[in-house]
Amino acid sequence: MMTRQSFITVLVGPSELLREGLSRILDAANFRILFSAACVHDLLQKPLPQHRPILLIIDVGGIDADAEFAQIADFKAIYPTCHVVALADYCRTTDIVSALRAGADGYLTKAAAYDTFVKALELVMLGQMVLPAETSTFLQDVRHGLKHDTVTDELTHEAFKVEDEDRELVILSNRERCILWRLIEGESNKAIAREINIAEATVKVHVKAILRKIRVRNRTQAAVWAMNHGMLTPPSGNGSSGNEKMATQQSHHPQDLLEAQKGYH
Repeated sequence: MMTRQSFITVLVGPSELLREGLSRILDAANFRILFSAACVHDLLQKPLPQHRPILLIIDVGGIDADAEFAQIADFKAIYPTCHVVALADYCRTTDIVSALRAGADGYLTKAAAYDTFVKALELVMLGQMVLPAETSTFLQDVRHGLKHDTVTDELTHEAFKVEDEDRELVILSNRERCILWRLIEGESNKAIAREINIAEATVKVHVKAILRKIRVRNRTQAAVWAMNHGMLTPPSGNGSSGNEKMATQQSHHPQDLLEAQKGYH
């Protein structure tokens, strides 16, 4: 059996305690901590591989946020194919804009539960953009306040995509919504079939339909997507009625994506 290749990861931040904690957390997952430094300038003195994807996790919760975002841009200038996640104390619209403009691929807060944090990093390494649950408010601010910025045009495109996804979610049946919630719980098709009393083959059909509707590629991405759209509690009923249409309850709390989801893997 082949061993999955680990993600090469570098950590940057003024707090040695935070970096050490992240190192221990990520060592237990599929991430190999190559270097840890107080600032990007120190990191650039290190020999980093050019032939493999690199993940930079940078703490942007300091007193000089502009300098921290500038470090992201400096790192991306030298390693343009790297993936960058900004780790913040709070979810601020202006900081999200600054981080993405500097080249970040994700913006997470330190309220993250272990499993959710790791899954979010994996999505970034798959080429996805990961943002906190308060994305809808952020995107409205971007669209109305920064329309003429080139980077903002790209973010506005993402905004329309998210809005399209929200409209898609409205047409999910109660059964599909029920199955999607169980994907958050990490349940197998067999377990889902047993719980809602349908054939396992039928579950597979529903899962494929869900992935198509919310425009993701696999069950892990579907689970993170569902959490990011407020599906943190099970829908009413057991999903036995396939025709009832359900809409997702939108969450407006920035920590919703990052709160612990037990059994999520």
